[in-house]
Amino acid sequence: MIVESVLDAFLSPLSITLDPGRRLFWLFLLSSLVLASITVAVQQRRFDLREQLRSLGNRRYWFNRSTATDGGLLFLNSLIRGSLLIPLLGSHLAGTILVGSWLQSQFGDAPSLNLAPALIAITYTVVFFITEDFSRFALHTVMHKFPVLWHFHRTHHSATTLTPLTVHRVHPVEMALYYLRGLVVFSVISGSFVYLFRGQVSGVAILGVDCLGFLFNALGANLRHSHIFLSFGRLERWFISPAQHQIHHSSAVEHQDRNFGTCLAIWDRLLNSWTPAGKRRNFTFGLTEQARSEAIKNPALGPGFQEAYLQAKRS
Repeated sequence: MIVESVLDAFLSPLSITLDPGRRLFWLFLLSSLVLASITVAVQQRRFDLREQLRSLGNRRYWFNRSTATDGGLLFLNSLIRGSLLIPLLGSHLAGTILVGSWLQSQFGDAPSLNLAPALIAITYTVVFFITEDFSRFALHTVMHKFPVLWHFHRTHHSATTLTPLTVHRVHPVEMALYYLRGLVVFSVISGSFVYLFRGQVSGVAILGVDCLGFLFNALGANLRHSHIFLSFGRLERWFISPAQHQIHHSSAVEHQDRNFGTCLAIWDRLLNSWTPAGKRRNFTFGLTEQARSEAIKNPALGPGFQEAYLQAKRS
């Protein structure tokens, strides 16, 4: 039984393109490909099939050591999450029940709120989306600002080629922190709504997935980790574009600690870390020279823990 569950966890990435709750869902990959093709055509001011193949299907872009590391960490983290984290920390459903039960035990029955089911669904969807987005921004910022956490997060920034797989290029410690973050946010928001509205909670969904998260993934989220420079223009004051996230991954000193946000740009503007995409340019991705010289040799294991421990002792 244990061996079977471990094997299922390890092999789960093989079905990731069939899960509409994941960014690598086939429909999101297809929509990103279409957006990338349109972006290249607009930038070239014509549709040139040869240029399209060169930009989107370059063999050296898809098959290299950096991308291989992305894939390896996807499988490793899936194994750890499925065989260790979920059994130890619990599922999102269990967390929701726990929060709802605790609120019931502490405050008794919630006051009767006679709201239309549609209004409840819209409110839940918006509250969850904003809270989820802010929590991602907050954790991402902390992982840059605190050296003990940067030792783990720099695994993600060590990617020299950005592909849709790079979203999964994270150290197991960072993966665990993000899982815990997501578990807490989902449990608190969902558990609170279950308590307040006596179980009448279901967000506005598309294919069984939160509609705002679905739209975010469908509208080019996979291009955040790519070489396709897609800017949102004036909308970038409100929404982080793929080009802005590429600035975040740039190894140029002037781009360090810029654009921490996932979807909403308001958090970066409040922190004064927001930078517009500006004109199209070519970035060099990866760590700065200083960070590269300190970088761990194996991006998934070992020295990162030692360096984080030593940093914690110094602070």
